[in-house]
Amino acid sequence: MAPTAREKRLGANEAIFRAANERMEAWEERHWKSETELYYCECADPNCRENVHLRHADYEKARGDSSHFLIVRGHEDPEIETVIEEHEGWVVVEKEPELKEEERRLDPRSDS
Repeated sequence: MAPTAREKRLGANEAIFRAANERMEAWEERHWKSETELYYCECADPNCRENVHLRHADYEKARGDSSHFLIVRGHEDPEIETVIEEHEGWVVVEKEPELKEEERRLDPRSDS
């Protein structure tokens, strides 16, 4: 089934936060100041300004799949995503199958 306009818009919102995290992740100095780093919550709410504290390795693990997003616990939207990992204060969500191709297209690390 094709994604609805709402689902596409929510996915695009998440992709914006992911792009911001990707830009910050590239800053070399981020990786030697502390054990955890600060990332934006990648939830679908365009007004969210909350942050996720995690290790760089955890960020990279989640980024290994373009349909995965790191969000503050409680920000998940079961209509468009499923929680696949739970941590203290944050979770990793996976987009529903009909949204995966769109997320891959919007992923800054993707070749598409």
